Amino acid sequence: MDVVQFQEKLREICELGKQNRNMLTHEQIREHFAGTDLETSQMLKVLQYLKLQGIMIEGDTAPVETEEVGETEPESKGTSTPLTSEEEAYLKDYLAEVSNGKEVSPEMLHTLFENLADGDAIAEAALTSIYLPVAANMAADMNCTEIQLADLIQEANVVLLTALSDPETERKDDAWLRLQLRKGIIAAIEEQTQQKFQDDCLVTKVEKLESAVKDLTDDDGENRFTIDELAVILDMNVDEIRDILRLTGDDK
Repeated sequence: MDVVQFQEKLREICELGKQNRNMLTHEQIREHFAGTDLETSQMLKVLQYLKLQGIMIEGDTAPVETEEVGETEPESKGTSTPLTSEEEAYLKDYLAEVSNGKEVSPEMLHTLFENLADGDAIAEAALTSIYLPVAANMAADMNCTEIQLADLIQEANVVLLTALSDPETERKDDAWLRLQLRKGIIAAIEEQTQQKFQDDCLVTKVEKLESAVKDLTDDDGENRFTIDELAVILDMNVDEIRDILRLTGDDK
């Protein structure tokens, strides 16, 4: 199954989940992907992606939640994947670098957001400094295996800067900003999860093709089958086989 077909399958199963009030059974998922060449590890990534979309899998007790637009910050889910010792050390050093150690009162925050609404660049800079540690801790709380903590923190920082400078939003406050951060982090995780899934699919196809080419090669190194015949044998598209051969340098 190529990337386009996979994306269509993923879109369809997400729509089915939405129609079923964000609930799917394992049987529905298996039936939807029946006949594909997805391996067990890849199906697990499909389940993870569905959870990130807010779709619960029947029988699971700890789904990954998505955020709905609202006025209050969603409750913290806690760390998705425990930090390694290296990640904990990185987070500690990073927080020491961006934190100034000063307490910020609710009144001061309110004033800064009001000044931000008036286009005050100093207020924007002050809020950026205040929320850099917030963004880092939020990224750590949502840590996952698909993206490195340092990269996830940088994604959160981009969301922070974009949100504070967004001219379209009239009312900005602490709850709103935290919600934007969480939504942005979830979006980054979703994108990386899907990219990693596609990469894994490609690796599987490359290994499948390399194995087939080896098995279908004579002792003198001559291929016994054409690309068109390989496409039939492996149930793959001819152009896809050519792309993989070019990628591996075996298209000579």
